[in-house]
This record gives sequence, C-alpha cells and structure tokens, in this order.
Amino acid sequence: MLIDFLVRMFGHNLPMVALLVVGFTVEKHYVSRVTVFTNTIALNVHFLSLSEAPHLLVWYGDLGHLLGLYGLTAYLLNVKTSILYNLPAYSLYSSLPGALVILTGPDGWLVALVLASVVSLVAGYVFEEEFGINVAHWGPRPGQVSRFIQTATLEYVDAYDVHQKVDLDVGFKP
Repeated sequence: MLIDFLVRMFGHNLPMVALLVVGFTVEKHYVSRVTVFTNTIALNVHFLSLSEAPHLLVWYGDLGHLLGLYGLTAYLLNVKTSILYNLPAYSLYSSLPGALVILTGPDGWLVALVLASVVSLVAGYVFEEEFGINVAHWGPRPGQVSRFIQTATLEYVDAYDVHQKVDLDVGFKP
C-alpha cells in the first residue's frame, strides 16, 4: 500500500511532509495566504515531535501560527493584506524556509531560516522585477480585473475556420 511506503520513508514526519507538499504545490505561481497557514501547521506539528525545542524556535512557530491564522482569515474574507504581513509571510513562512527549518532540526534551524529567507527574497525580487513573474500573493485582484474576467468574452477562429466564443469567467461556450 502507498501509505505504508510513505510511513516507512518519512516516519513520524509524514504529516509535516504532506502539508509542505501542499504548500509547494500551491506556490507553483505564488505564495498564498493559505500556504502560510499550512506551513505553520507543519512547523508546529514538527515542534510537537521534538523532545525539547528551543524557546526562540517555539516563538518562531507561534508568530507563524498568528500570521497563518491572519492570512487564512484574510483569504476567507477576500481582504488585501499589507506589507507587514506579506514580507514576513513570504520570507519566513513560505515552503522553502519552513521545509529547511523542519529538515535541519532544533540545532541548525536559525541558520537554515536566514539562508532560506535571503534566497526567497532575492529570488522573489529577480522573478518579479526581471521576469514579471509574481511569486507572492498580495491580496485579491483589483475590482476592474475581477469585473473584466466575470463579464468579458473573446471570439476566436479555430483551425477548422469555426468561430468560437470563450467566456473568461466560465470557460468555453459553443
């Protein structure tokens, strides 16, 4: 069975690995507010598996839990988050820093967190400024964009010279 293989492979870390995989999957295009929530759950589950966790590591997890709850609430209410949430959420609690903190354990976590945060910030800047690829989610889309998607249709001609209409909100309309 697949679950038996996964348990043998990851042991007691399976729940944390599963949450991080969800985070990495969602982060394919951007770091969402929900990802911060799932990553902080993974971090806190990891802390529960430790016999003794340093106080600074526990505080890091507690702050992440508060940020994750705030991000989840902002997502559910469709509220735009500010830079005071976005910057620490992206640099400290996205999947790369979260995974490295879990993998390095209680002795090397701070160095791993700093390294992952710097890599995240530099990569985020390069992707956004140089390539125009947004790697962090800064809140809901502006009203104009949402209204355009909900109301616009495009017409195109396919390979067989058939005119098709596409509703951007729903998809293909014959």
